[in-house]
Amino acid sequence: MADTTTVKVRNSTRDLLLKIGASRHESADQVIVAALAAMSRDERRRLAAAEARAVKDDPTDLAEVRAIQQDMAALHEG
Repeated sequence: MADTTTVKVRNSTRDLLLKIGASRHESADQVIVAALAAMSRDERRRLAAAEARAVKDDPTDLAEVRAIQQDMAALHEG
């Protein structure tokens, strides 16, 4: 790797990284990147769920969603 840095972690964290990496045949860097990507996806899902709850509770937004659903149903029929 051309660009690297050192990150201080507990020995137990390092050991877990190496163990997971070995079982997946990946480097510690690949394990970290995969974990960060998963965390990012989880955060987007949480935000989307919060937005969906807000839409469900807002009559104007709910009416717009229903109108879009009706338009889509009409397109599929047509």
